[in-house]
Amino acid sequence: MSMNVQTIDFRQNNVGPEFVRSLHETGFAVLRNHPIPRQLLDTIYKGWRDFFNSEEKHEFHFDPDNYDGTQQGFHPQNVSETAVGHSVKDLKEFFHLIPGGNNPPGLVNDILEYRKLAFELGKELLVWVQEYTPTNISASFAEPLSQMLCTDASLLRILHYPPLTGDEEEHAVRAAAHEDINMITLLPVAEQPGLQVRDNDGEWVDVASVPGELVVNSGDMLREMTAGYYPSTTHRVLNPGGAIANESRISMPFFLTPRFEIKLSEKYTSGSYLEERLELITGQH
Repeated sequence: MSMNVQTIDFRQNNVGPEFVRSLHETGFAVLRNHPIPRQLLDTIYKGWRDFFNSEEKHEFHFDPDNYDGTQQGFHPQNVSETAVGHSVKDLKEFFHLIPGGNNPPGLVNDILEYRKLAFELGKELLVWVQEYTPTNISASFAEPLSQMLCTDASLLRILHYPPLTGDEEEHAVRAAAHEDINMITLLPVAEQPGLQVRDNDGEWVDVASVPGELVVNSGDMLREMTAGYYPSTTHRVLNPGGAIANESRISMPFFLTPRFEIKLSEKYTSGSYLEERLELITGQH
């Protein structure tokens, strides 16, 4: 049976249980009419697209010699990530935005406003998850999910997928198949399609959504905390071609993460889980 990611109106009466049901069944849900203003998102997209298309980005390079766990700053494509299980780097560059860090001054106010609104929305979504998770599962939570979230541990990444040039390495894609490490991810819908999830039969399914909506998915940490009740579903971003124009694409996943001392399971804390996964991705501590 094909996976059916639900699109749910944030203003409808049963939004909580419907959101949680979609997250349980598919690992994903799409919210329309959510409280993050569309105009704010449009302004952010334009500003960051201009930033990535400028030379200014090179003034904010991430310095691996001063690795502090945040990876603050600009990561060019040649040092971008390689997804676990893949040998070719993704076709992307990105910026890790840390409040109080060295961020582009002309862009920082809007993106920090988005970060604040998204963090508060994430807490509200986790209140729903807490409420509608079976009690035999939620009884094992170290504390209420929304109280576990830590703004300093959570990571806002502004991604830029450049247009293809024809010189890409064979098998390179914008974002290879992967799962998210954190508890839940909030992702405003980009201007282009391309996000796909893999269903239980191994088939790739488009996530149907329109600009202005918000994609939410559960990650590895929530899966670990709930013994798999909420899956961490494999997803990817397709290269341009067919219905996807060969244009740049901005994407802003916000990876909401518990405090590092939170116990996820008998085997892991949030911090130990994150460290293990980052070693697989980057080889760094």
